[in-house]
Amino acid sequence: MKFRAALILPLLLSACGQSEEQGATSAENGEETSTAQVAGLTPAYLEGQWCYTHSLIGDERSDEMLSYIFAQDGTLLYQNNPSTEIEKPGTYAIDGGSIKIEPTLAFFNMQLESLSQDEMVFKMAYGLMHWSRGACKAQAM
Repeated sequence: MKFRAALILPLLLSACGQSEEQGATSAENGEETSTAQVAGLTPAYLEGQWCYTHSLIGDERSDEMLSYIFAQDGTLLYQNNPSTEIEKPGTYAIDGGSIKIEPTLAFFNMQLESLSQDEMVFKMAYGLMHWSRGACKAQAM
């Protein structure tokens, strides 16, 4: 019986996208950031407007709602706060599964946690930074 389970478990994990060859394990929750996700973090993927919606540090959520517009050449425009124009210049650099955004987020070592068509999450030293594609939506006061 143990022999059968030893054969079936790798097949199930592979079918669910959990095979060992798929990527590095996230230290925070044991889930994997796949090699395909890391490879998907490109200037072409980032191009356009993104909203840094919120960060999670433990159980505490901090709403950010800051807009960024990424260009494929490594430049970007951003806003200082949700009520200002998106006009401040900056740059970004992608290195494997990490991104460096200057000057606004230069202090954070942002490692890719997850990536989908319209959302990306980066792990920083103490929590997670959540981003969604498109303009930030107005918050209810």
